[in-house]
Amino acid sequence: MIDLSLEMRALVDQLEPIARPGGKGRVLMFLGASKAAGTSTIAREFSRAAAARSRRGVWLFDMDFARNGQSKALCPAGGRVFDASFGRPPFWRAAPDASRARLVARPAGHHLYVTEFQRARGAIERLEFGRSPDYWKAVRGGIDLAIIDAPGASRAILPLVSDTDGVILVADDQQWSERAIAARREAIEQRGGVVAGIVCNRARPARQAA
Repeated sequence: MIDLSLEMRALVDQLEPIARPGGKGRVLMFLGASKAAGTSTIAREFSRAAAARSRRGVWLFDMDFARNGQSKALCPAGGRVFDASFGRPPFWRAAPDASRARLVARPAGHHLYVTEFQRARGAIERLEFGRSPDYWKAVRGGIDLAIIDAPGASRAILPLVSDTDGVILVADDQQWSERAIAARREAIEQRGGVVAGIVCNRARPARQAA
């Protein structure tokens, strides 16, 4: 396993100016510029680095509702769970029976929590992401930082970008494509989002970028 702690601490420092005034927390999205870019790894290690200096907590929102990979990787089985609704309408919509699904958070270390989507067998046939500014406002009021892990090249996550304080694109150095990155950036900006930077994952020393 590659130790990314030094790079992630530096990235946390670089993104600090995104913080909103008044002591409110931030919402940042890590979004893959292509499939298999390593977005989940970057989001996970960034969350760990940020949690080390957090007081109110860092929440890692795993948008892979089908697999809950971050929760499986970071959280002990059978541990405590916390309601992740924040008392607001959710950013996800499920059909036909949303009442049989919920988003929870599990503790994953000091000041770090990871979301997990739970649903009854056969309860969900369709799932969509949508805007919910009141939800993310409540999140900012309760924690220091929310990290949205949005891997892959799906456009389903794009409705959320305007509710964030910034989107960090994750690109694979071995599959670097200026055209793909530009297209992803344009799609984000068309939805009202702001691209805060690009992480070049698996970069060789001569071509590191963040």
